[in-house]
Amino acid sequence: MTKSSVKEVKIASDYLISKNIESTSFADNFRLASAKLNYQPEPKDLMIAFFLSFPKSFKILLNTREFIAKRLGLKTAPKTEKDSRLEKLYKFKGDIGESVAIFEVKDKNDKELLTGQKDSHLDFKLSFIVYKNDGNINLELATTVIINNLLGKIYFGVVKPIHKYYLKKILKRMELALMNKTW
Repeated sequence: MTKSSVKEVKIASDYLISKNIESTSFADNFRLASAKLNYQPEPKDLMIAFFLSFPKSFKILLNTREFIAKRLGLKTAPKTEKDSRLEKLYKFKGDIGESVAIFEVKDKNDKELLTGQKDSHLDFKLSFIVYKNDGNINLELATTVIINNLLGKIYFGVVKPIHKYYLKKILKRMELALMNKTW
């Protein structure tokens, strides 16, 4: 079986996340072309797999972020027990207005689920994109960020390298989660 690799690619102009992309402060998109997946998942399945694919080190960073963000008055994910969180995640339908943690569904179509959140320091969007091309199932994670103030600039300056490193790692783990789908 061939090994899937992650590549950084341009955000396609027909993606939901590409609307108003010229006004963003930052944008990136990572693609994994999977020859291992034997079905095309729905975009909502990518979001579920995303949350199930966090490495332990990333969870520690997220908890640190939540601790600091709360003290700075920034938006944080609602506190829930692990079992309750997993139950909610497994019931996730991907409807507009539905959310997981701070990722609210803003728009969707057959190949993309656009999520995001606006906050005082920055606004972010993350799209979960899936389509078939050249016999492979392509999984993409596309991100845009609008920095709103100095705090946003400092915050994203710290987050940007972490974001790029972990998104690639998580995307690879998502493929495995989708291959062994249990929801």
